[in-house]
Amino acid sequence: MSKAMNDEDATRKLLEEEISELRSVVLECSRSFNDVLERIAQRERECDDKLRRLTTETHDREKHEQAIQRLVVLDAELKHVKAENQVLKRKLLEASSETKQENVDSTGARELQKQLSQTTRVLHKAAEDLRKTRQRLSEVQERLTLSQQVTAATQQRERQESDNSEQLHLELNPQPTTRSGDLIIS
Repeated sequence: MSKAMNDEDATRKLLEEEISELRSVVLECSRSFNDVLERIAQRERECDDKLRRLTTETHDREKHEQAIQRLVVLDAELKHVKAENQVLKRKLLEASSETKQENVDSTGARELQKQLSQTTRVLHKAAEDLRKTRQRLSEVQERLTLSQQVTAATQQRERQESDNSEQLHLELNPQPTTRSGDLIIS
């Protein structure tokens, strides 16, 4: 009876040790799985950040291009109005001198004066629009530059975090050494 009890105790002890080893393996696997899940979540956050930055940069670039196009249109309009203004001034001077010489009705000169006044107003408005558009363009350029700087800094931070994460992973999970009879589960 003593031998049967000893065999039973030895079997019980072997089973308890095996259960303990299995629990250790399960615990190690769950830690590894949690590490993988954490890295996946971190990568997802990084991708979301990059996507937001790309969207912002694209939007800023489009605004910049629109501002440049508007600037070109306003500049052309301003040149046209200036040329028209010069023509009207010349005609006004001609009409004014003709009126004095011929002592004719000055309605033509008044009409030219009205046109000149109206064209001058349009010129001032176009110049103001041009100034505002240049200001908006400057602001968009500043935002675009800032966005590019943030992107570069974020990429550098991500590289550092990735390097740190790999180093920490290596420090926390040293390569297991195998002995004969050990079971390694990957």
